[in-house]
Amino acid sequence: MSSPIVDLAGLTLEVNHLGRALTFYQSLFGLPLVTRNEERGSATLQAGPHQTLTLWKPTTRHPMTAWLEPLHPRGAAHLHYAWQVLSSDLDRCQELLDAHGVNWQQIDLGTPERPDLGLYFFDPFGHGLELRSIDPADPRASRYPPRPRPPGEPGLPVMGLREVALAFGDYPAMTRRLPRAYGFVLAKEQDDRDFAQFTLGPEAQDDGNGTPRRWLYAWDPQVGLADMMGGDHALVEFYADVPAVLERVRQEGLPWVQGEEGLAVRDPEGHVFVFRNGPA
Repeated sequence: MSSPIVDLAGLTLEVNHLGRALTFYQSLFGLPLVTRNEERGSATLQAGPHQTLTLWKPTTRHPMTAWLEPLHPRGAAHLHYAWQVLSSDLDRCQELLDAHGVNWQQIDLGTPERPDLGLYFFDPFGHGLELRSIDPADPRASRYPPRPRPPGEPGLPVMGLREVALAFGDYPAMTRRLPRAYGFVLAKEQDDRDFAQFTLGPEAQDDGNGTPRRWLYAWDPQVGLADMMGGDHALVEFYADVPAVLERVRQEGLPWVQGEEGLAVRDPEGHVFVFRNGPA
């Protein structure tokens, strides 16, 4: 059965200083501001043509958006997530990170014949960031393919979000629930640790080696590459066949709300997933 999950739409990070978070992401990444709500302590940035990055300072008991209040969402803590960049832009990315005083390390997840390079660093709030090189011509395309930014735009030449990594205390239950309750398609598990890769698309595909596909990673609470951890109490948004996801969620008996913004579901581990109809 084809998965109802289409692509990665956005994520929310919990920060302790909204202004400092905006300075970091706007100056280093050059992300345009979409909205800012001082009362709720939130700001949303455009992360790509069809993706957003929301920053939230939890100064009150109100979530970043009113319609999610019944599910008590939070922004993710110590989230590991990745951006897509062209391999030809990695040298420029290193120079920009150095210019902003950001410590980074490079890790090759590929083979000698086909490198798969990524740059890893932390933002000021403990979130682990990755710049992962991709090949836009790779046939394993996402529904909304990444687009190179116009030459001369300020900031890191990112082309959108690539992946998000979440922690689950009960790993075996998670591997059963995510496909059953939402329709996420399991692509691979690692043999040496509790680590699962879910393809954000209609069918399982191989990860790595420049794929422009988007991914959901899930593991038990552990430290991964570059000392980064999967996020707790994350708020992640996906493009999906919303009625198909809702049917699964109802059968699973999970708490959910629905409105013009989409369908939101609270997972038993505390993560909140938002499912939206994709742009035409």
